[in-house]
Amino acid sequence: MANTLKIKRSSNAGSAPSASDLAHGEIAVNVADGKLFLKKSDNSIVTINNDTNNPPATTGTVIALAIALG
Repeated sequence: MANTLKIKRSSNAGSAPSASDLAHGEIAVNVADGKLFLKKSDNSIVTINNDTNNPPATTGTVIALAIALG
């Protein structure tokens, strides 16, 4: 039997988690905006989104995200 992993999420456009909403290293997603959020060890929230006006993520960006997620 497959397991389903559910992360914190919102379907309200413009909604973003605050530092008190997430634990260090925890991720959340806004499915309306297509944004991913990560809480860093300094309590800041990193927002990752697909901006169609800019080029997609590079390999370096993907590696940096993987390192941030541990």
